[in-house]
Amino acid sequence: MEKFSNLGIIIPIVIGFLFLGSYEKTDINKEDHLFKIEQKEGYKSTTSANDDPFHIIESEITRPVVKMHFEKDVPQKEAMLQFDNAVHTYITNNALQHQKGFGTEWVYRLWVKTGTKINNQTTGCRGAYIQFTTSAGSYRPTFNQMDDAGDNLDGGYDAYLFVASFPDRAIKWVEVDNGRLYLKGTDGWFVEEFICQLLSKDQAIATTGSSGFWTHPNVWLDSDKSTNWDNFYCSANESGRLNF
Repeated sequence: MEKFSNLGIIIPIVIGFLFLGSYEKTDINKEDHLFKIEQKEGYKSTTSANDDPFHIIESEITRPVVKMHFEKDVPQKEAMLQFDNAVHTYITNNALQHQKGFGTEWVYRLWVKTGTKINNQTTGCRGAYIQFTTSAGSYRPTFNQMDDAGDNLDGGYDAYLFVASFPDRAIKWVEVDNGRLYLKGTDGWFVEEFICQLLSKDQAIATTGSSGFWTHPNVWLDSDKSTNWDNFYCSANESGRLNF
């Protein structure tokens, strides 16, 4: 009789342990699932600027006149050489406005390098604002839309050529002052390099000097809302001057 009594005590205890083990396993599986979601879709911004309220007006977007993507197995020097050729072809076939000793338009290059971290490529709207200082005053062209930047998870470069002009002004010199790289939405993007180049060899008329910046942000651009923008700011301190 005593054996049956002990058995009656043991059985509920065993069932309790089985239930507890099952509950703990379920809880662990849930945490693992949530971790995987976080790894895949989690908010990752490291810029402290992901609540930028600005909005892009479609009519105020500048699109690149030349763009190229280079996979990670293309050395940086080779990528720049190939882009040199593409830019030269564009300049040769598209004469820019100019006057002797003055420039009314100039072209500049933007480069971004996407990292190779998990899910760090993006399909969000992205682009940049570049601020210039010129002999006629400060000037910021419209939003430079950088189509396809960060689409590839291959550690490669995306290169763009943009055209700028100070409205109704001829200028004697221009300098790159600063730049902001933007990403809209919740599809995060890890940016390793952000480069701006204003080079004399790219201009349609004889110029001297150069200006720009070369940064290694190594930051996540990301937002917790699909309508928000995140950005990375870069100042081009003493970056040189392009003289017309």
